[in-house]
Amino acid sequence: MKEYIQNKWNEKGFKDLTPIQEATKELIQNGEDVVAVSPTGTGKTLAYLLPLLEKIEINHELQAVILVPSQELAQQIGEVIREWKLPELTMLVLAGGANVKRQIENLKKKPELVVGTPGRLTELANQRKLKLHQVQTLVLDEADYLLAQEHLEQTRSFIKKCPSQRQMICFSATKNEILESIHQWINMTPKWVENEKKMSGNGNVKHVYIESPVRKKNELLRKFANMKEYQALVFVNSLANAGILAEKLQYHNIPCALLTSQENQINRKAAIQAFKKGEVPILLTTDVAARGLDIEDLPVVIHYDLPENKEVYTHRSGRTGRMGKDGLVISFVTEKEVRDLKKLIPADATLEAFQVHSSQLQVAQKKKVVEKKPYKPKEKKGTAKKAYPSKDKKSFKTKKSSGKKK
Repeated sequence: MKEYIQNKWNEKGFKDLTPIQEATKELIQNGEDVVAVSPTGTGKTLAYLLPLLEKIEINHELQAVILVPSQELAQQIGEVIREWKLPELTMLVLAGGANVKRQIENLKKKPELVVGTPGRLTELANQRKLKLHQVQTLVLDEADYLLAQEHLEQTRSFIKKCPSQRQMICFSATKNEILESIHQWINMTPKWVENEKKMSGNGNVKHVYIESPVRKKNELLRKFANMKEYQALVFVNSLANAGILAEKLQYHNIPCALLTSQENQINRKAAIQAFKKGEVPILLTTDVAARGLDIEDLPVVIHYDLPENKEVYTHRSGRTGRMGKDGLVISFVTEKEVRDLKKLIPADATLEAFQVHSSQLQVAQKKKVVEKKPYKPKEKKGTAKKAYPSKDKKSFKTKKSSGKKK
């Protein structure tokens, strides 16, 4: 490490590099293309950022771009860079939702490093305000999302605007099919680094579920919001559902904040701050809006809607249980969804059934299994049984009779 980085490292009380930092450091320093997959909370941001800062020269030419999927992640990485960079190095955050005219004005400062979202960076490049011809390194943070089918073309469109002879670095907590075959989609020949182990300093995360019919999930969330000891980041699968759910909670005087990708940057920041300060017990969000969202000491994540796949479950759940703190992940599911949920949880996790009772979260009682007795038709009233000879004419069987005399 360079001296100024080593001093900051010591100042923060860090000792050894994490496994993912150790495995990727030399590869990045040597200019290799890298794809690194490691669980949430294992130090991925510093794994690519510190070697990158050591490589950048202060010459007022844009040398590195960090591509991220959301405004929040762009701002958070920007804050980390400000902590670690030299004062004379110029870095800009260029994300959607912010004032584009102000961003164009800031580009006159000639940054050496830029962090941004694909849409806004492409817009600025098309206007010839963002000069990419000197870019030497391109980083994709949350690469699995940026390379998902629905975002692939936008991401590739921006990558094509950068020089073909550049270093490509992809970091992600999970893999998808496109990431696994990335050489077919993007011009790169990567070295693969995979770290499946979580850091020993991470807390214990408990995975539980609460059975509920769809129509009663809103009532269940209201009960949960009234438990003062819990504060939860609540995930829903669509913008429409998030808005409807927020309105229902507010109608019942349940304070909540709403974080969606359609909100402007000021409203999004206000929602996050209200939640961080404890002013609201519930922060409703979607997967897109919450990408990269980092809330310190977050105790609970709730899957109000069941995630579409294991990767989404991992990203959502990874918001809790960080920095040695314990966490709780709760899924609201119907009886039929329990089997699907079991396929989503981590291989080393156990899944428990819970319930909300008397404003308390507790282990659910096991359902009683009622054995069904074989069906026997009832005899009609007023009937009598009539004896008749069997085939051997020695014993008798009975059959029903109306009871009337002939």
